[in-house]
Amino acid sequence: MKNFFILLLFLISNVVCATETIKIYSPYSPGHSATPALLKIVDEANNIQTIYKFVVEFKPGGNQIIAVKSLDENSLAIIAPAYVENVASGKLNEFDYVPVYALGDACWAVVTNKSLKNQKEFVVGGVGIGNASHLTALALGAKHKFEVRYIVFRSNNDALVNMAGNNGVEFVIDKYEAYTSLKTKNPNMQMIAASCPVRLPQEPNIKTLKEMGINAPYIFNILIATRQMSEGRKTAIGIILNNATDRIGEKEIFKLSAIRPPQFDNISVNEFYKKSTNQVKNLQEKYRIQLENSTRSTN
Repeated sequence: MKNFFILLLFLISNVVCATETIKIYSPYSPGHSATPALLKIVDEANNIQTIYKFVVEFKPGGNQIIAVKSLDENSLAIIAPAYVENVASGKLNEFDYVPVYALGDACWAVVTNKSLKNQKEFVVGGVGIGNASHLTALALGAKHKFEVRYIVFRSNNDALVNMAGNNGVEFVIDKYEAYTSLKTKNPNMQMIAASCPVRLPQEPNIKTLKEMGINAPYIFNILIATRQMSEGRKTAIGIILNNATDRIGEKEIFKLSAIRPPQFDNISVNEFYKKSTNQVKNLQEKYRIQLENSTRSTN
């Protein structure tokens, strides 16, 4: 009810004659696992009000920098742990952006092609140094006493292709659909954990990293805006998207994209943003030496 009155006051004090278009820049491709839930939320948001028309544009590449750098006062961008990596490396200034809405935790599959037991080294493939895949591998290595040799690829797909072809890569973290595709090409592939706070509905018997006692980063998706966007607009957009999500329901969104909306944990977007980014930063500092010793693929 409080949110309704905040939204009502904003709309009364900002009378508009025509619907305003708000673009949402996604750093993912249209086929990414986070896309179905995003499109469902946007469609519902457009149906329940006429003040804003939300339009999704896909801007993959650049380890999320392309999408973020496209922002203006009339747009939002999706960020995930790679954003924190770019902030830490100085490629982005986190003080230029503010969180507007938390899409939630993305539940990915932790996949390997050999047992974790009695291994001295794992070759891990991923995109970007210090991202969720990299930090999760280092956390698993610390837990199971193996060294991590991390190879940076241009895309997750490059890492997956090398893993499926037995080209040295032994460990990746990616969407569940990627795991099932890998499994058809290489029967040795196995999912050993889910990367989010709850188990994947497709694999209810597979434990989460948290259940395994491993401190790994959330793979989160948050909508951010530039500081040029007005406070009233940010508040109104957040309320509209939250109401759209509530109307769809947590289970339906989780089923669509394995996205677990954090508002069901009764925390604000600012708390979620701070908690998630601080977790990644702390793990980056903890594993700083190992991160610096990573190598880049020539693929």
